[in-house]
Amino acid sequence: MTDRELSARAVVGLRVGFALVVLGAWYLVALTMGDLFLAPPHAVLASLGRSVESGEFLKYLGPTAYILAIGAGLGVVTGVPAGLLIGRIRWLYFLTEAPINIFYTTPLVALIPFILVIVGFNYQSKILIVFLFTVLPVVINTSSGVRTVDADLVELSRSFCATEWTVWRDVIVPGSLPAIVTGLRLGLIHALVGAVLADFYAGASGFGYLIILYSNRFDIAGALGPVLVLAATGTAIAALLKSAQRRLSPWQGAP
Repeated sequence: MTDRELSARAVVGLRVGFALVVLGAWYLVALTMGDLFLAPPHAVLASLGRSVESGEFLKYLGPTAYILAIGAGLGVVTGVPAGLLIGRIRWLYFLTEAPINIFYTTPLVALIPFILVIVGFNYQSKILIVFLFTVLPVVINTSSGVRTVDADLVELSRSFCATEWTVWRDVIVPGSLPAIVTGLRLGLIHALVGAVLADFYAGASGFGYLIILYSNRFDIAGALGPVLVLAATGTAIAALLKSAQRRLSPWQGAP
């Protein structure tokens, strides 16, 4: 049975069932290992509630949200147009293919200390780190989507005397839209990772620093609270972009 043959109710049932299995496994491991190693879900939620009530949660949420909004926003605004141009212009693609692939395969976490030394331990360095984590997946997926657009459709539009702008509007952008959305999903999820790593290294603010504070107190429930929020945020971003893809390109049959 394929995913197209599954009803919406069956899909929801599968996802809820899987979530319950994961929750049960979490409880089992937590009860087996003890609170010192892994806190159970209800303890994490209780600790998170206390953090919100005391204002500590919002205090550390603000800096992370700030660097995410600017860094990821710049990554998307830069990455999508750059990917479209790289995918469309052949000489630009061959010029940038090797540098982009080398930079993408290099663990960005290894570059963070150098960024901090050059830029400094400030918000600018954190924004740059989030930007780098975001922009590369967006550029690579967008350019790949443009290059996989059916060349026959482009030639057909040209045969009807379509202008370059019309080809972009009616063929290239719609045809590459699924790849663009995939790039956005990957880029924004990577941005969450970059923001936490930036807080780990630069310190003094943000969710990453809050996780370190709780870990140093051996408060596993408190440390897992921000992790749970980040996981929920990443899941929500992926779901929203998948829904947007269904609406913008229904002919692609996005699952």
